[in-house]
Amino acid sequence: MKQVTEAFAHHKELFKSVVDHLPVGVFCKDADDNFRFIIWNQCNADITGIPASEALGKTDFDLFPTEIAEKFRADDIRAMEENREVEIPSEDVRNDTDNRVIFHTRKVALLGPAGKRRYLLGISEDITARHVAEEKLSEANAQLRATQDQMIQLEKLESVGRLAAGVAHEVKNPLALILMGVEYLSEDISPNDENIPVIVEEMRAAVHRADKIVRGLVDFSSERQLDLQLVSVNTVLEHVLMMVRHELTKSSITVEKEFDPELPAIKVDNTKYEQVLVNLLMNAIHAMQSGPRYGRLCIRTRAGVAADQIHDDGLRTGSRLRRGEPVIITEIEDNGCGIPQEVLNSIFDPFYTTKPTGMGTGLGLTVVKKIVEIHQGQIDVRSNHSGGTTVTLTFKQAS
Repeated sequence: MKQVTEAFAHHKELFKSVVDHLPVGVFCKDADDNFRFIIWNQCNADITGIPASEALGKTDFDLFPTEIAEKFRADDIRAMEENREVEIPSEDVRNDTDNRVIFHTRKVALLGPAGKRRYLLGISEDITARHVAEEKLSEANAQLRATQDQMIQLEKLESVGRLAAGVAHEVKNPLALILMGVEYLSEDISPNDENIPVIVEEMRAAVHRADKIVRGLVDFSSERQLDLQLVSVNTVLEHVLMMVRHELTKSSITVEKEFDPELPAIKVDNTKYEQVLVNLLMNAIHAMQSGPRYGRLCIRTRAGVAADQIHDDGLRTGSRLRRGEPVIITEIEDNGCGIPQEVLNSIFDPFYTTKPTGMGTGLGLTVVKKIVEIHQGQIDVRSNHSGGTTVTLTFKQAS
């Protein structure tokens, strides 16, 4: 009997040592004795800051603030009544905030020998380091998004600068028409002159045209949060072509439009979508300035599914959409100088540019790609060895 007693004591001490050395907090409560603690290992003492000598024989109400103790008791009762494992969200139970510990607990009901007594086993994991890392990661992501937004806005302002001269030229024409109308009406003319209504209507139309051009540039340059709305790809393309019309005319570039008139809408931030199109059109215009004498810009829009997209060795591909997903596809094709294969692999890299100093930041296509990714779209750039480049934009159809 003495040997049995000694063996039992030895096994009990061994069990306590094993439990104390576990890398998770372990505790056990006697459910039939007001949920008093009967096991409290060293890791649990480290997590809570309460040694076993103070915890054993006590209840949650003896160890923790009432609000936390009531929550623990409710979780205990739920685990016992449902007779299954109960997972407890992260908690902070230490009073010293300088040593804050966040832990995650699982509780499960147990029956003693012959089912005569009920117990509650709890296992707590210290997730403080993970919680802190997640907080830092969240902060880093927020800073990254802010930096990306700033980069997008800076690139947009550069585009505004490139467009300003063209917009000024476009505004000159309606202003000249208004000035001629004012001069005509300032002359000694008869009140019954039949030209007066015609001239007034032309002046009104010129004012609306100039206002539309200026407002378009102001809206394009404005900074704002992502504002998703349903837009018509064809309508946006027409507006952007108006914004770059001066550059197209100056470079003797002919525009061919193959727009699907029944095109479904897409859901995008209109100004950011315009920024993508302006950047791509300006790149095409610059490429054609060093290409054939007469440039040709072909813009196509069509509806399709993601599986329709072509992927080959001459394609720079972003993240793919899901196969079979309904999409709207826009192709911008120029007959410019083309892009060599070794350059094609770097065009989306930050600060990479083939333009002369002062002609670009090298962030244009980086920003374009980022905007497209924000909208869960895709951009592909394909260039022919004989010259000419085709950019394909793919966005999901609005559901």
